[in-house]
Amino acid sequence: MKRVLSAVVLGSAVLLILLAAPPLFGVVLVIATNVIAVMEMRKLVAPGESFPTGMAILGAIVMPLSAWMGGETGLTSGLAASVLILMTAGLAGDRAIGAARGIADGVFVLVFPVWALTHAVLFLGSSHGLLALLYLLLVIWVCDTAAYLFGSAFGKRKLAPAISPNKSVEGFLAGLVSSLLVSMAFYSLSSLDWSLSFIASAGLIIAFAGQLGDLAESLLKRGASVKDSGSLIPGHGGMLDRIDSLLFAIPVFYYLLQFFRGGF
Repeated sequence: MKRVLSAVVLGSAVLLILLAAPPLFGVVLVIATNVIAVMEMRKLVAPGESFPTGMAILGAIVMPLSAWMGGETGLTSGLAASVLILMTAGLAGDRAIGAARGIADGVFVLVFPVWALTHAVLFLGSSHGLLALLYLLLVIWVCDTAAYLFGSAFGKRKLAPAISPNKSVEGFLAGLVSSLLVSMAFYSLSSLDWSLSFIASAGLIIAFAGQLGDLAESLLKRGASVKDSGSLIPGHGGMLDRIDSLLFAIPVFYYLLQFFRGGF
């Protein structure tokens, strides 16, 4: 019950911000999510070690603002500037031992999750972009739910036992099939001028990428010997546990749209 209630409250808040508030509120939402994710990632990639927390948080703020002002070019520039600032701060420090590891961990976190999640900003500001983002969120939610429920009920073959023992091949396939079905339903109900073949392919690709993102976060948690990335969201764990699927799916879907359709 706690898990369901948290999902309803969190999902409703996100939808309210995206649908009823000015687009800049969506940017603020991405920034807040980035900052929380950075704090959780610090515990996963550098437990008990030196980590450039301040510089990583700065990047978590700078990148969404750069993407909002300059689009895809702004996002790339924000990432480059954040990496350069982080490396400069590391080189200027008075601790040579562990500096390289700290810089490497910081750069990794700037890419995953910050750069990956910040692609959500690129969908804001236009009705078609917002609709595409809502489609993405719908597919990920349906995929995650179907994979969890079907895998729990019928899962027998382990998908990646060394990384996430509870995930099954049956759940993985259920996520793909459900994503395909919801994509076809979205095609018949939405105003987007995507072809049926494109949206069907996009649904499968989003679902596949989302489940890879889930496994990637599970790998990090396994390496840090923790069950959850945090305890922020009752019944779910940390922020990363809630957005892990999006970290692969959002950039993959964005560049899929750019490459095959030239935009939204």
